[in-house]
Amino acid sequence: MGKLVWRNLTRNRLRTALTVASVGLALFLLTFLGSLLDAIEGTETSSESRVVVRHAVSLTFDMPEAYGNRLTRLDQVQAVTPLTWFGGTYKDQRPANFFPRFGADPSTLFEVFDDYEISTADFQAWRDDRGGFIAGQELIDKQGWEMGERITVLGDIYPLDLELTLRGVFTRADAPSAERQIFFHRRYLEEGLGNPGTVGTYWLKLDSADAVPSVVRAAETMFESSDAPVRAETEEAFALSFLELLGNVRLLLGSIGLAVVVSILFITANTMAMAARDRVREVAVMRTLGFQRGHVTWLVLLEAILVGGLGAMVGAGLAVLSIGALRSGLEDALPLFGTLEASPTILGGALVLGLAIGLLSGIVPAWNASRVDIVGGLRRVT
Repeated sequence: MGKLVWRNLTRNRLRTALTVASVGLALFLLTFLGSLLDAIEGTETSSESRVVVRHAVSLTFDMPEAYGNRLTRLDQVQAVTPLTWFGGTYKDQRPANFFPRFGADPSTLFEVFDDYEISTADFQAWRDDRGGFIAGQELIDKQGWEMGERITVLGDIYPLDLELTLRGVFTRADAPSAERQIFFHRRYLEEGLGNPGTVGTYWLKLDSADAVPSVVRAAETMFESSDAPVRAETEEAFALSFLELLGNVRLLLGSIGLAVVVSILFITANTMAMAARDRVREVAVMRTLGFQRGHVTWLVLLEAILVGGLGAMVGAGLAVLSIGALRSGLEDALPLFGTLEASPTILGGALVLGLAIGLLSGIVPAWNASRVDIVGGLRRVT
C-alpha cells in the first residue's frame, strides 16, 4: 500500500509540490505567529515574588518619593526600590541603539533584584560615582563598551541630557534579555531636574509568592484616597501591560492563524478531490482485482495525510532556519523579542496540525473514491 500511495503522490509532481509548499508556507506562518506570541507573553525575567507599584492612571504619571517608606512598612515586604524610566536617545534613533535606561537607587536595587549578579568591586564603583552607570553583559558586548567609557543620553521625556560613565557590569544567567539595559543613579536625575521628589515605579520584593494578593490589596488601599492613587501588580502583569497599547494581540494573531488554517484546509481538500477524480478508472480496476472499499479509503487518506505531514515538516524547517535571523533584527527594535524561538511545543503542534489538515482534507475524497461503482467508473472514463 505504501508504494501505491507514493506512486499516486508522484504522478503529478508539480501539483503535489505546490500543495506541500502551500501547507508548508501556512504552517511556517502559524509557527512564526505562535513563537511571536510566546515571546510577547514570555516571562523570562519575571519573578513570582516581585510586585510593581505605579500610578493608577498611567505610567506617564509619577508618584511622590515619600511612597517608598510607606511601602517598606507593609507586611511581608522584604525590600523596596524605586525605578524611573528615562527614555532618551543614545547616538541616534536606530533600533540598534535602543535599550532601557532606568534611574535607580544603588543601595536597594539588588535587594529587590537579587537574581542579578554583580561583583563587589563593580557595585562599589557604581555606588560611589553619582554620574556612573552599570550595564548588562550582553548590552556591553553589543555596544562594544569598555569600563570607564563615557556615554551621552539625550533626554526626551525629561529635559535633561545624561553624561554617564560605565562603572560596572551585571549578569543574569537564566534571562539574557535582562542584560540589555542600564541603571544609573536616580539622584543624578533628580538633581538635574531640580529635585522634584517623584518616582516612576516602585518594585517590591516579597518574602513569598503567596503574599502577592494581600500586598497588592494593601498597597492600593493605602493610597486610594491620595492625589496619586496607585496600581499594584505582579512583575509579569506589569510587563504584559505594555502590550495593551497594541490592543488584543492574542486575538489578532489567533484570528490570522485561524484564517490561514481554514484557507489551507480548503485548498488541500480541493487538491485531493481533483486527484481522486483523476483516478476513477484506476479505482474501478482496483476494485475488480479484489481491493475492498476500506483499502481505497485508506489509500486516499494516507496520501492526504502524507501531503499534510510533508507540508508540516517543510514549514517547521523554514521556521527553525528563519526565526533565528528574524530574532536578531527584531530584538534591536524591541528587546522583548530577544526570546523569540520556535519551541518544541510549537513545532510539535505544527506537525500535528499538518497531519490533521491532511486527514480532514482527505475524508470526503476518500469516501467518494470508495463509493465508485466498478462498471460506472470504467464507462465514465472510457
